[in-house]
Amino acid sequence: MAQAAPVGTAQKAALDTAREGPYNITVQGGIMGAILIVFGLILCFFGVRFFRITMFLVGFYFFANIAYVGMANGGVSSHTLLLVISIVVGIFGGLLMVCCSRLGVAILGALALYTLGLWILGWKSGGVITSGVGRGILLGVLAIVGFILGFIREKEMVIIGSALLGAYSFVAGVDFFAHTGFIQQTNSFINSKSSVDNRVGNVTGAQYALLATFIVLALLGMAVQFHWWGRRNFRPARAPAGNVVYTEKPSRFGGMFRRRN
Repeated sequence: MAQAAPVGTAQKAALDTAREGPYNITVQGGIMGAILIVFGLILCFFGVRFFRITMFLVGFYFFANIAYVGMANGGVSSHTLLLVISIVVGIFGGLLMVCCSRLGVAILGALALYTLGLWILGWKSGGVITSGVGRGILLGVLAIVGFILGFIREKEMVIIGSALLGAYSFVAGVDFFAHTGFIQQTNSFINSKSSVDNRVGNVTGAQYALLATFIVLALLGMAVQFHWWGRRNFRPARAPAGNVVYTEKPSRFGGMFRRRN
């Protein structure tokens, strides 16, 4: 009895454990998880079909991620502040990429291979590469290669990149509800304020399942997009230059003028 914990302390520990369980979701986590799942499915299977939406989502992810990493590394700990500012910055970034689609495709390539690097690191507790410098080099090199490929092979990168980015977005969104530790591990790879060893334990079976789901979903998304829309022009058709000419075209209702380009 003398060594027993006080009732208040035991109750507090039980409540903390309950809050961290798989069925207890914060408002911020629920919103972010739903956004990632819906946007992820759109990107994975319809990336090249809905090109402008893809460009918006690429800008949203890219600038929101920059805002998040900057604030997290700067010491911002409020989940609400991180969520709101990241979403606002992401919206402005998405609108910018819609107007700059060539740059958007290059950024899509960078994000796609960047997420592929996070997937590679996630297969081992503490990361396949344990050195923070080594992880940074791997992610940086992959991002640069993807950025260059986005300029060289636009159409292929739109399909492959949107499938990779969409699949990763989906599994990350699922983890907001399942709480497998997948997000915490990813955060440890990109947040200099956190330690992998202190925040992430051994990779669990649930995390391995999400890693496997990512690659299967990405390959399926690539197959669907290449099969259904691989031969179509992924950019919206532009109207031919020149003045509009009005020509007369007869019909059963009598002559009428119709606008022809």
